[in-house]
Amino acid sequence: MKISRTTLFLLLIFSFSFSSAFGHGLGGEVLPPVKIENKDAVLSISISPSVYDPKEYKKYISLRLFDANTDAIIEHVTFEFELKKDGKQIFKEIFHDELGDLSIKVITNDSKNIIIEGGIEPVLGGWMKNDSSLVMRGPIFTSGGLYEYSVKILSIDSDSNILSDEIKLQGAISLAETKSFQITDSQNNEQTIQVISYFDKLDSFSFDSNKATISMPFDWNQDLEQLSVVHQELRVPNTFGDFLFTTYQAVVNDVSLPDDAVNIDDYSFEDRTIHIVLNQELLKQIRHDASKHSDDMMIFELQPSDKIKFPLEFTTPDLRYKVFLSWEPEVIKSGEEITFFLSLEEIFSDKTKKLVEYDLSIIQNDYEIFSKHLVGNVNSETPNSHKIQFSRDQTGTANFVLSNVDGNSLSKGNFILVIEPGNQEIDVIPSWIKQNASWWAEGAIDDDSFIQGIQFLIKEGILQIPSTTQGTISSNEIPSWIKQNASWWAEGAIDDDSFIQGIQFLIKEGILQIQN
Repeated sequence: MKISRTTLFLLLIFSFSFSSAFGHGLGGEVLPPVKIENKDAVLSISISPSVYDPKEYKKYISLRLFDANTDAIIEHVTFEFELKKDGKQIFKEIFHDELGDLSIKVITNDSKNIIIEGGIEPVLGGWMKNDSSLVMRGPIFTSGGLYEYSVKILSIDSDSNILSDEIKLQGAISLAETKSFQITDSQNNEQTIQVISYFDKLDSFSFDSNKATISMPFDWNQDLEQLSVVHQELRVPNTFGDFLFTTYQAVVNDVSLPDDAVNIDDYSFEDRTIHIVLNQELLKQIRHDASKHSDDMMIFELQPSDKIKFPLEFTTPDLRYKVFLSWEPEVIKSGEEITFFLSLEEIFSDKTKKLVEYDLSIIQNDYEIFSKHLVGNVNSETPNSHKIQFSRDQTGTANFVLSNVDGNSLSKGNFILVIEPGNQEIDVIPSWIKQNASWWAEGAIDDDSFIQGIQFLIKEGILQIPSTTQGTISSNEIPSWIKQNASWWAEGAIDDDSFIQGIQFLIKEGILQIQN
């Protein structure tokens, strides 16, 4: 079974029980019971898949009427079903299902009219399955956002048992909307941030000073009892190191949200998903202050926090393990030894401590820069520790990958790391070295004086030359092109790395002799 990262996240934060209606924002709703004759009847309605994708034209609408006390399906149900978007009617039709479990296959296209393919129930003329299928074609789900519905129950228990009292149920369900936005990071690289709204369509997005601002329509005066959750996602590419922190600060309508309203999901190798989740209780708590800012909009602000939050965690796709990760020092820098602390906890077990094998690797730019097959503790208070040191050329972002836990291919997961340059890499080469290079290129100083400057670079660790690379003397004469390079470097025509690589080449070839 393939489980998407969003589905996995929702499985972990919501109960499976019908008593927790999942309401607006998740593509479905379970309404409170209503009295129909001698039954406490509950209507569930859903759209699947619940994410709007203009390339995916097929969806299913499900209406199910069941007894709240027994969970038994109520049979021979006739529904009058109306669907609206932005106040405009999409359709209003009568449907019937012998088992009270109606499923309508919806194929969205750009035609002007809606066509229904199915049979006709003879008593009230409702559309019903014909050869096990009921299909609607036309301009139905043409965008993401909130869809309002109204359902009247016209008959139950038998086709001829037409209800004398009107039973009308109303609500709204959402198709998540995904939009992509291009921004420029601090290194002048283009980054693409995806925003997914599980409640209503996005109104606006902006990104400034490393802060994302998102707005969408929201009626703060609505009945929150029918609203279980508002859920927004930001998907940030794993190359966007500026925005990859262990914690984030979230604000809605100028009201700060608690830390647990923001969750980090590094499930994917390509990006990080940041979930902002406002449950019903939190919505009620902030409604008064949030509605002062705007009573018809929800405006999210999200930015990285300076607070370090450990451990990071994920749940493996097979729901076998929870995995926790932290490290010391808290800021990962190249050239420094980092100790990673990895804990594994079984989700469904007696939590007996045991040993398992697993693979640990670190992937950067599609290359494996670290890999080990290890044996470690599970269900232990003592984490497994692993020491790793990153080299200068491994700065940037990387994926910390755990896989094949206890031989299970789906017992795997991923954390995103940000490796910052070590202290020796951000030192500036002293200006007098460049001045010496310019004088040397012009012949104003001799080779020995310039070599003294190079020796200083090596002694201070700015120029890294392994002792084994010293070549034998091949010539006492320094080629003229070397001095030309020195002149270009002094003028800024070539960068420090290019000049240092040239000096390294001369040392390895024995043209320059550096005494340690």
